[in-house]
Amino acid sequence: MGLLYRWNAQQVLNSEQIKQLCQSTKLSAPVIQLLLQRGLDTTAKIKQFLNPNLSQLHDPYLLHDMSSAVRRINQAITQHEKMIIYGDYDADGITSTVILKTAIEQLGGQVDYYLPDRFTDGYGPNLSRYQKLGAAGYQLIITVDNGVSGMAALSWARDQGIDVVVTDHHKLPQQLPPAVAIVHPQYPQTAYPCPALCGAGVAFKVATALLQRIPVELLDLAAIGTIADVVDLVDENRVLVAGGLQQIQQHPRLGIKQLAQKAHLQISNFSEEDIGFQIAPRLNALGRLDQAAKGVELLASTDESTTHALAQEIDHINQKRKQLCQEVYEQALVMANAQIQTGAKFLVIFDPNWHQGILGIVAGRILQQTKRPTLVLTQNAQGQAVGSGRSEANLDLYATLAPWKEKFLAFGGHAQACGLTMEVSAVADLQIQVNQLPNVQQLKITQFPRQSYDLALDIAQINLDLYQQLRQLAPFGHANAQPVLRITGFQTSRVQYLGKKAHTHLKINLWHQQQCLEAIGFNLGSQLPVIQKLGLNAVYGTLLINHWHNRPRLQVNLSDVEILQQQQVALIQHQRFRDWRNFAEIEFNQYPDNLIFFHQKNLRQFQKKYPQSKCYWSQQLPKALTSGMLVDRPANLTEFLTICRQFQWDQLDLSFRTQYPQYYQLQLSKDQTQECLKYFWAHHDLTENDLPAIASYLGLTDLEIRVLLNMFVELKFIKINQGVLQRPLVVNKVPFSQSSTYRQLQLLKEVQTRLIESKFTDLVQWIVQSSK
Repeated sequence: MGLLYRWNAQQVLNSEQIKQLCQSTKLSAPVIQLLLQRGLDTTAKIKQFLNPNLSQLHDPYLLHDMSSAVRRINQAITQHEKMIIYGDYDADGITSTVILKTAIEQLGGQVDYYLPDRFTDGYGPNLSRYQKLGAAGYQLIITVDNGVSGMAALSWARDQGIDVVVTDHHKLPQQLPPAVAIVHPQYPQTAYPCPALCGAGVAFKVATALLQRIPVELLDLAAIGTIADVVDLVDENRVLVAGGLQQIQQHPRLGIKQLAQKAHLQISNFSEEDIGFQIAPRLNALGRLDQAAKGVELLASTDESTTHALAQEIDHINQKRKQLCQEVYEQALVMANAQIQTGAKFLVIFDPNWHQGILGIVAGRILQQTKRPTLVLTQNAQGQAVGSGRSEANLDLYATLAPWKEKFLAFGGHAQACGLTMEVSAVADLQIQVNQLPNVQQLKITQFPRQSYDLALDIAQINLDLYQQLRQLAPFGHANAQPVLRITGFQTSRVQYLGKKAHTHLKINLWHQQQCLEAIGFNLGSQLPVIQKLGLNAVYGTLLINHWHNRPRLQVNLSDVEILQQQQVALIQHQRFRDWRNFAEIEFNQYPDNLIFFHQKNLRQFQKKYPQSKCYWSQQLPKALTSGMLVDRPANLTEFLTICRQFQWDQLDLSFRTQYPQYYQLQLSKDQTQECLKYFWAHHDLTENDLPAIASYLGLTDLEIRVLLNMFVELKFIKINQGVLQRPLVVNKVPFSQSSTYRQLQLLKEVQTRLIESKFTDLVQWIVQSSK
């Protein structure tokens, strides 16, 4: 088990089948294992998958209405009609626009383009915007990456005699809009071989049909749109991305080259990761904060000074986007945690001053951090609440919010993402009501989701040759993920923060026979104290090449780490318990979770030392805690079990530290107690100053004799008069158990025996049984 995930190995495969395919394909066993896991179980399938080429592209006329679309566009070209491409404001929409614009211009046509404004036009055909296009004299509108949801705008266009050709890939509504053609890979009653095309993929197929050839020069744009829209990288999409990457490496267009330079990327080693993490976010930032049309201008331009200036501006906009995202995320996380403490399982977070363009990103990050469906909203220029929602697979976001559809001013989306507009005054009620839904209340929030790794390898097997073998499965993406490895066998490891200023990221050096493998853990900085104290047993991650100073160096991009078993971890009934009892030092200031104290004095002392930590008194805990550490030691088992029963813990760390362990370890036999009492009764005029000497004579510690004296005084066996110990004239015969000190010692002894001295597995079993 890792610190972040519960890891499962992929399915066990037939070793004989692996051996046969290794022989027939000349591939290594790890590669064959990966291919089999992905459903490629014959030599023919494997060869086709590993050798994507343009001959594998399908006939564009297999797409619905392709003939009608080509005929109408060619008519507009030959008759010099005024036409415009209506795109979208994300990377897919930008590249789709450039693809179709370029194809039409290559045929001698003149075409304008319009990319809607996210805030004023919204997504898809906008009626008001279509009316302005009609007033400007456009006779043909060609949509890319949108259109099928534009019933109102397209109906108006039909009534005005304006033709619309729709090219789209989004979910089809029950009633389709009127159009000259609807080119869509999932059109009803058609069976296009690659239904997972994105907007740029559909535009590329239209360009192919128009040009009557495969436009290799446009593959780079199709690749960017395909990666950016996170569609399945199988079949035709795999061919488009592979061909596009090759085109970028060999014949980079100026706009991509300039953006790559801003991102410090090497064109000769350009990869799908470079698109997904560097190029696509920069293009998407335009639609979020500025005008997406600048992306079209960048990618279509052949002027070096123009592309240089645009790339510089786009990079600046992206930096602003990242800064805004971080600021809003930090504010939203505080609000999210406050809602979680009230028991909320569905987060509805609103601030009127947030930027509308980054709400989806922030909602995704809050979801990732809290494991709760999240809706993040702000106030638009019209005074309405507008926002984006994100959810994991355990809750259908669209279906959950559908009951409020009539009250929303706008609403759309799918199971894991949505967008909506509503009245600001209704936001607070929505937050309350949605958390009262049965499917939300029954939602299981787990801090440790399950993940699967593909290969378990010894560090001795990790080398550049293995990396090159695994890269044969590239390009990687959705439905063809980069292989996740579980790496063990390293002799030593050294962990440190990555960077000098922040403690956000980790760098771990894994050593084996004087060879070092570097592992980078982004956003894993909070785990450093645990790793330093406990050491590493395994790391989980993907392999990459870092071209530092033009020298290739193998690295692991960490997903998670597995610690050594000195710290015992138990998982019972989806609850994880971690044993911190035997560690002399814990860097509590680095502990990322809730710290719980049984004693207020300890809490106050800790807060003075670590004022930024999240710490609570056990009697005043916020609602709905799911994880935390019990820092100090309870006075009795009842206190402890109350905490265990009070919450549904996903993770509970057990520390039980105390400044006074001797009180818990105190063991006084009946014989010792009676012998001490007889000594006090037999000797007159003893004072409290004599206690050390008496303790030494009786073989007791100073603490033991003072505890016994307290017991005797409570039971009225001894009285102290001006410091002198005296036997009362009348002594009642009562059992030692009548003493409150005695009873408290018995409770402390139970704590010591059960919580401190017991085996960890026995302790966890007892906790689970006693908490029922």
